[in-house]
Amino acid sequence: MSTETNQTPAASESADAVVDQIMTKGDPPVPEAHPVEFPQVARSRASAAMPLERFAEVSIEISVEIGRVTMPIGELLKLGEGAVVELNRAVSEPVDVMAQGVRIASGEVVVVDDRFAVRITEIVDAEDKG
Repeated sequence: MSTETNQTPAASESADAVVDQIMTKGDPPVPEAHPVEFPQVARSRASAAMPLERFAEVSIEISVEIGRVTMPIGELLKLGEGAVVELNRAVSEPVDVMAQGVRIASGEVVVVDDRFAVRITEIVDAEDKG
């Protein structure tokens, strides 16, 4: 059993007739549209200049990236204990300091009290972040 989606000329004409009947039965008037006007909000000088000190207690995640590598999943699944993954960064190159995934600085790895640390060597300009 096949269903045909194309309308015959008679069906198309009857649909047009129904639309014409609906349109001529005194449709309600369409209201006029006007743009919305919002009042101007006055800004006080205190709220316009938000010093960063307001956010001094907000915590964000800082991470240090020593390098990256791209590898097929099959190779990743073969890694085991003792495997060595070579990164794309030389030992002499600085590491990236990231805040919420955004590079904010570069530095060098140091050891402080038997813990790894990073000595900041460069702060990234806002235009260079990405």
